Amino acid sequence: MVGSLLDGAAIEEREENMISPTGGLSTRRKAYFLKPTVNSNEGPSLKLPSLTPKPKWPLQVAFNGWRDPLKKWKTWVENMHSKYSSVWKDAGIYEAVIGSFCKIHKDDDFMFGFAERWVSDTNTFIFPWGEATITLEDMLILGGFSVLGDDPVLLPLETDELVKIERFLENSRKRFAKTKTDSHSHWLNVFMDSGSKFEHEAFLSLWLSRFVFPGNHLDRIGDHVFCIAIYLARGRRLALGPAVLASIYRDLGLLREAMAASTKLSEDGSYLYLTLWSPLQFVQVWAWERLPPMQPEPNFIGSGMVRIARWSGPKKSEIGNVRPGIDSAGVSFLWRPYAICVDDWSFPMFYDKEEKLIKCEDLSIELESFARCLRACQLVGIDCQEPYNPHRVAMQFGFDQDFPGWISRENTSPGIAWCNYSKSFSDDEMLYLPSRLSESDVTTRYLEWWRKTVLCPVNPIKGVVKGRRSSRKRLKCPRSWRKTVLSNGKYKRKLSPECLQKLITLKTVNDPEVPLGFQPIFNQARVDQSSMSILQPCGVIRNKETNSSRDGKVLPNPDSQCLLSENVGSRTMKQSVINLDEDGIQNEAVTTCMEMQRMANLEKDKVKSTMILEQSQESNPEKLSYDDFANFNLEAVSALEARILRLGSELIGLKN
Repeated sequence: MVGSLLDGAAIEEREENMISPTGGLSTRRKAYFLKPTVNSNEGPSLKLPSLTPKPKWPLQVAFNGWRDPLKKWKTWVENMHSKYSSVWKDAGIYEAVIGSFCKIHKDDDFMFGFAERWVSDTNTFIFPWGEATITLEDMLILGGFSVLGDDPVLLPLETDELVKIERFLENSRKRFAKTKTDSHSHWLNVFMDSGSKFEHEAFLSLWLSRFVFPGNHLDRIGDHVFCIAIYLARGRRLALGPAVLASIYRDLGLLREAMAASTKLSEDGSYLYLTLWSPLQFVQVWAWERLPPMQPEPNFIGSGMVRIARWSGPKKSEIGNVRPGIDSAGVSFLWRPYAICVDDWSFPMFYDKEEKLIKCEDLSIELESFARCLRACQLVGIDCQEPYNPHRVAMQFGFDQDFPGWISRENTSPGIAWCNYSKSFSDDEMLYLPSRLSESDVTTRYLEWWRKTVLCPVNPIKGVVKGRRSSRKRLKCPRSWRKTVLSNGKYKRKLSPECLQKLITLKTVNDPEVPLGFQPIFNQARVDQSSMSILQPCGVIRNKETNSSRDGKVLPNPDSQCLLSENVGSRTMKQSVINLDEDGIQNEAVTTCMEMQRMANLEKDKVKSTMILEQSQESNPEKLSYDDFANFNLEAVSALEARILRLGSELIGLKN
């Protein structure tokens, strides 16, 4: 089946009704898609993946493929560079070798946050705002690995001369193993500046074992890299990019499975242990490139420098809990970060200002590499084989997005998979290069399917309910409400612990025209109470006088109080009741509110138990269900609704 899908050009041109991923007005225009596309969704049902949040995952992960450079490694690279830089360029590994002395700080929580959204069936991340993944383009730009090659990485040696070199390297490894000195540092100390006839092969063997294809033995040279090192030392181009990407896909799937399994462990101190062997630092750098709010301060990179050097050094994002940042990143996500000017970094030639149509018979190595990144295929690795689906993330390449055709995992032999991957382009085939300044869209049917099928339904207890609030009905006041006599002789209704917890639970009602993960765009300063969000109020609600009308048509007094706070132990948590209707609060006010919500979420788990304890020892928030929201006495909290009107002006004041 895979072979038939790859027949012909990888790009399809046709007229479609296109719309921005954020919604808005659709336009009919000529669009370019990556094959295979279909008229309706096919394959297994695609849902937004999510795991039960945990303060600390009962999972210990050893990222053995995420290695820092050795102390003398940069010196050895510089010594070899003066002799073999031209050979590295011919073999397509020049940037990969130079980038190997960049140190990327590992952030386990950051990796867990992204692995939670990984789907192994498609080898993509499923976010509320779209589908994305690390691709061959990232291997080419960030890793510096060639995606082209005369042969796969599993190619055996062809001549007796090459076999003798392999035997020399193998005997050296065995000799070090007998003396228990077969470490990476000992290998470097023995061969660096040794004058050995095979110093270059030994250098590449260490580079491959530590930074590209780490074996199953930490800090040891693997015999699985000797053949590859020997070919590369002779300037023979091998397709390292797809092999590295296949191992990354495999390990992301293993990490996601381990996280899911850890959520089922009993709370008795038990945990799972997982060892991963692929260079997963490229996943973290991939995320940093695309999410500016979550990235650390990047380095300056000049002309001729490798892209990954932006993130070298002791850098760590201070975002904390990454889940809220990931889920709300629809606006800030950069689909094509490499097409944006960054310092003095030199653009590859396939990022041009103008769109182009080029015959494949005229392709340079760079253009052919980009064309190879666009074709769906099976990636052949050292010890694994994974499907590659660029048509599911077409916007990452500057193309438009339609329903992606389903390509299932198949048990094809590595030889057949490599033939499909390396299939040459016909001379009359055309390659479309989108402008680096263009913005991609999605078809209207794709956007409708994404909102209805992928996003909904979502568990409201986990914080998301999509749809309009049910119409109001006058209900009988529940017995759980109590009255408290104030000093002025008036009554104040005090929420019972059960009702209070219903308000504490995050309930977000998005406008149907605004996809989850994107900020609503507000054009008018009006409030409509038919759509409402209640975001983490805490403490007892105090009644205040309001000068707004009950129909929600009048703006609140800008000087009125709208943020209430209640001390809980040594902490104070702000009470915010926010209306997010499209005719409501201005955009900058919403931005301020979302930041407040993110900060509140960080303290939510710590404050929640104390807050409930103050209200009642009998409260049990874990047994809430969706029916609790449907039957809740909305009329009884009419005073609360009035405060919705006041929030808008107060947030604008905070913003200013």
